[in-house]
Amino acid sequence: MRFTVHLGFSILLAALFFPVFGWNSLLILVGGVLIDADHYIYYVLKFKKFDLFECNKYFTEDSKKSDYHVFDGLMLVFHTLEFLILMIVLSFYSKFALALTIGIASHHLLDFIWFYFFLKRFILNHSLIWWLIKENSASFK
Repeated sequence: MRFTVHLGFSILLAALFFPVFGWNSLLILVGGVLIDADHYIYYVLKFKKFDLFECNKYFTEDSKKSDYHVFDGLMLVFHTLEFLILMIVLSFYSKFALALTIGIASHHLLDFIWFYFFLKRFILNHSLIWWLIKENSASFK
């Protein structure tokens, strides 16, 4: 999903939660947008390039040409269920973590909507544990 959609939705949520969190509601914005840092980490590791604009082009325009099949089975660690569960657990102990988790959960929700209703499939691995099991079982074949 486009960065601008995540940014706009995160800004809206941060504004809605401002009465609850005050200026800490900006953490909702951080969680909703910076979760995509794993896209950049993947890009740097794969291409050994640090150009943020080229990374964005790769994940938007270039990937669209293959109907996003270049990402089939991709592991983005901040987009995993385990990371979300970790953040939910931390939310019970910290108001900062709660605000961050609201942003992260909203990002997951928007991605789910995009994958399911627009792409009609899931292209990413959403579980680190499942990905590790799948990768290890493939090496035994």
